Amino acid sequence: MGCPYGTVSCMIRSRKFKIWLISTCVVIAAFFMYKFFGDFENVRILKPDYSDLLDNNEIPADSNAGRIGEAKVGWIGEARFETVNPKTRKLERVIGFEKVLHMTGDEWQLEKPFMNVYQENIRCDIKADSGLVEVENLEGAKPSAKQAIMKGNVVVHIHGQGKRSDSYIYLDEVAFDSDRSMLWSKDNINFVSREAELAGKGMEIVYNSAKSRLEFLKIKKVDYLNIKEAVKSEEIAASEIENEPNKTAAAASANEPAETATASSDEKEPDDTTIKEDYICLFRENVKIEYEEEVVMADEIAVTNLMFAQKKDKEKIEKDEPQNAEKTSAENNDSKTDGIAKNTRLKQKRDKQSNGIIATVTCDGPMIIRPLNAKEFEEIKPAVYKGFHQLSNSVKNELGRRNLLIAQKIKYNVETEIADANGKVELVFYPQVKTGTQKQKVPFIIGARDGASFSIPDNQAVFFGDVKGVFVRQTDEFEEQNTFFGTKLVADLSQTQKGEDDGASSDISHISILGPGVRLESVKTVDKTKLSHARLKSERIDYDRLTEEIIASGKGKIEYRSTADNQRRSSKGDKLDKPCFTLVEGFTKLVWDTNSMHVRATSDDTSGIHVGYLPVLENGYGPRTTIDTKQVDIDYYEPVAGRNELKKLVASGGIVYHEQGGNEFAGRELVYHASEEYMTVTGSEEMPCMLNGVFANAIEYDIKAGIANAVLGEGIGIMPVK
Repeated sequence: MGCPYGTVSCMIRSRKFKIWLISTCVVIAAFFMYKFFGDFENVRILKPDYSDLLDNNEIPADSNAGRIGEAKVGWIGEARFETVNPKTRKLERVIGFEKVLHMTGDEWQLEKPFMNVYQENIRCDIKADSGLVEVENLEGAKPSAKQAIMKGNVVVHIHGQGKRSDSYIYLDEVAFDSDRSMLWSKDNINFVSREAELAGKGMEIVYNSAKSRLEFLKIKKVDYLNIKEAVKSEEIAASEIENEPNKTAAAASANEPAETATASSDEKEPDDTTIKEDYICLFRENVKIEYEEEVVMADEIAVTNLMFAQKKDKEKIEKDEPQNAEKTSAENNDSKTDGIAKNTRLKQKRDKQSNGIIATVTCDGPMIIRPLNAKEFEEIKPAVYKGFHQLSNSVKNELGRRNLLIAQKIKYNVETEIADANGKVELVFYPQVKTGTQKQKVPFIIGARDGASFSIPDNQAVFFGDVKGVFVRQTDEFEEQNTFFGTKLVADLSQTQKGEDDGASSDISHISILGPGVRLESVKTVDKTKLSHARLKSERIDYDRLTEEIIASGKGKIEYRSTADNQRRSSKGDKLDKPCFTLVEGFTKLVWDTNSMHVRATSDDTSGIHVGYLPVLENGYGPRTTIDTKQVDIDYYEPVAGRNELKKLVASGGIVYHEQGGNEFAGRELVYHASEEYMTVTGSEEMPCMLNGVFANAIEYDIKAGIANAVLGEGIGIMPVK
């Protein structure tokens, strides 16, 4: 039997999901804004190209046109501005353009603007068809871009590091406002890498330059996010590349000597708070994560400690190659950007299976990334929770027979590797039972009022508050519905032998239901006719997958009723497996071995076990029979599928057997053979055998004939005959 907890276990175990969070969330958020339009400190201006001086509009319109601080830019053709780290003397950023189309004051209208970023954690190239930049020149201050817009085929190429592949962000337009430290786009956004594809609309990014941290990122509408297996081919085929590389966007060597102004004396190293800052990624409104065999649905799904995930991943990979080697590779890859963009848009609806898509994330609301300790930017009204049975038929048909986790909110902590489902939660699981039945499979459903927790380190799932589970077993002959209730459910999981990235589910190795109020109900029916109903109450119930044992611990009780439709014909009306009510109470431990079809109830911590039996006749109830003892062992068998019948019952540790209006036995042990309808009672010195108040060495009772005989009886009875 597969595991109902595999739904969320698959999600939080999948390395591909973590890779996406690193390469998408962290890259887009933390580094897309990294000095995107920062200051021009330590700028080196390369030699201009006058070859494109063709238009009078390209001549500066006033005395302040093209001025960066005290330096006046007197050209209108190709230009590059290089920012160099004053301490390491390495190149950090190149900003440039192919042509200035128009200049008015501090506003520059550019053709083919570009930027290349070289940082320890990011190697990034950005380009567009056109741009508009307003440069702010304040006396005594560093010049900076006040506002900027990049339009037309905006492409952000984020170079992969270690095991992370190259990533591309495609935008129609993106704007920047330094006063608000905000970057935004109202149009479509597409993210593409070997690990993931994201399509959405509308983006807002707020960045804190002083703290060098992302304050807020929001993609207003996420159409889909596809998480993929890594493509094995090294690069996209050259035949798919149609556009020539943008030569002005080629990166200069990071090791090239820097001819730069003196470094600012107040430059500071990043403090610990910046390094230790961590982030949370949120998906909201009807969020759905779909695997091939599993689906996760919630009103909100959050993933925390993203930077910790990046740190863990970085510790496992080899050191990056030298920057100059990266840049050489970048120059070669740059020519592929436009071709990738074109081919990606044409293939967005391609077949998932053929392209290695292992999971798809969709939601009706936004995707948000913000610091873990930041306050919520907007009030969220949670949607009304809908369990499995409240879903529409169209949604159920779409889900099919995939395992399903439904929750109000889910939060996964990358650092602790624990996923918490808050509020109401349900797990819907379709067991792989091989039967010949043509009936539709009915799922195993576990629900809880106060959420659940799924831990990878402990390999465990825990449900809290008013736990209820329903499992329906279907065969050609009968249907058996088992329902359990408790305050807490703990499931230990064992991973299947498949790889952790293949979406494989886990299996249950052990399950525990804790009280107070632990109860198990089992109802067996044929069509709509009830055959039997059993109820088990205890302080705790455990199920072990390896041994297939069910163990009830603590003071407990069993109630059982079989109907006339479940009877086995007998010649005598008082046979013990006729339609009846049966009660077993007072035990402190019950072990049910489903393999050997054996049940043992013991009462080490109580005064004893009481067994009551009341036959059901056509015109009412028959005489009551009771057994009081310390231990009960029951063996049963299945003559036909779905019809369990008693084979043997043994009561030991001292017994008192009583029939209403009939016989009464006492002794050390009672054995009942159901097939022969025959009972024996034996005694010992400590527990002598008695038949209706008369001592005997043993008792033989022919239930079919209604005759009880003493074996070698001696002495005078002390108990009255009833």
